[in-house]
Amino acid sequence: MLNLAEIISDYVGETRKLETLPSSTETSFYPDLKALLSAVLKSERLPFDVITGTSESGDMPDFVLGDSSLFVGVYGEVKRADTALSALAGSTEQNDQIGRYLSQTGVVLLCNVRGIGLLTCDPSFQREPGKPVPPDKRVLEKIVDLWSSVSGKQKVDPVAVEDLVAVVTRAVTDLARIGLPADLAKILARQAREAKAAMPDDLAPVKPLLDDYRQALGLAFDVDDEKGARFFRSSLVQSIFYALFAAWILWDKEAATNDSFEVEHAHQYLPIPFLDALLHDIRHPTRMRHLGLEAHLARAIKTLNRIDRPLFRSRMSFPTIDGQTTIAAITYFYEPFLEAFDPQLREELGVWYTPPEIVRYQVQRVHYLLKTELGRSRGLADSDVVVLDPCCGTGAYLLEAARCIAAELKREGDESSLGLELARAFHERVIGFEILAAPFAIA
Repeated sequence: MLNLAEIISDYVGETRKLETLPSSTETSFYPDLKALLSAVLKSERLPFDVITGTSESGDMPDFVLGDSSLFVGVYGEVKRADTALSALAGSTEQNDQIGRYLSQTGVVLLCNVRGIGLLTCDPSFQREPGKPVPPDKRVLEKIVDLWSSVSGKQKVDPVAVEDLVAVVTRAVTDLARIGLPADLAKILARQAREAKAAMPDDLAPVKPLLDDYRQALGLAFDVDDEKGARFFRSSLVQSIFYALFAAWILWDKEAATNDSFEVEHAHQYLPIPFLDALLHDIRHPTRMRHLGLEAHLARAIKTLNRIDRPLFRSRMSFPTIDGQTTIAAITYFYEPFLEAFDPQLREELGVWYTPPEIVRYQVQRVHYLLKTELGRSRGLADSDVVVLDPCCGTGAYLLEAARCIAAELKREGDESSLGLELARAFHERVIGFEILAAPFAIA
């Protein structure tokens, strides 16, 4: 387990030595700074890399927290120890370098070796591409003075550790542009964990939500039992956050480049009745106040609006189902989300999603064996064949079975009844069970 106090102590010791050497330049401090920031990101399980030396390849920052090839994330600027961070925050040197960085990302980490500062924009200021943020619209939110935090025998002030974690966490979790689906999953999951932790112990006032689960999904929770209450909190929060993501994916298909996603869009685009109703119910003022979710919901909406949408779509690594990238994203996003949101629950319930290539092979193989060895000439399309997935997750096997049945009907030349046959199959003989509410609702 990482000991950040020791890592800060090492950083301070090494950088103080470097500062005394006449041959030291800004780049001399890069390795120690990279080690420090990487340790913070790792300790907080934040999905960003630290890349230094990017300024050597052109008009780029000294370091980046983010994507190693596309520089999506947080820009950083490094100066020597004799530069005050407050002065750097208002600097317009080098063709207003700081203003241009801030215009691109909305957040810049400033480092003068002695400490690190978080620079953002005035909330009322609207950034424009290519136009530097003026000094009077920049906000130096917080400064962490690392050198002064280390006293005799390299003892580190615990407050400095907390402050450094807070600065880096806020930069990447609440402010950085997002380009990778995996990064989004981890950031939303972290926010969801904090929302779950903030929920009250007394769940009696939200009994109607328990009834909603029971009526819509057939799931009942005993919230008087500690394990039942924990499971309900987890189910509720992950369902809310996942509903927002699913709605955003569908909204993104039609929205203009500069449009912003709002919670109202979720009701317009979310085709999952239970999740849509859940979003509606928890936004009731009394319920929202009791659950303490209002700020967390707003934070998640802001996160979705920080996504670099064209880049996100181009890097969507999820496999498609008949070319439907949006469905694939909604289906396969859940596993990395749950792994970051509640790894213990994932372990307890065995949420290990099968790669789609394996799913396709297994279903097609069963279809073939039914036809060649079990005397069912229509394979999975045979009305007497029952398909049961006892842990269906978001429905990958069920969707593949549907595709297999549809393909068989097309081969028979009976496309006119395809929709009716599939509806009948899923009503009568294609069955899935799932204990987790979010993937069950999606399936």
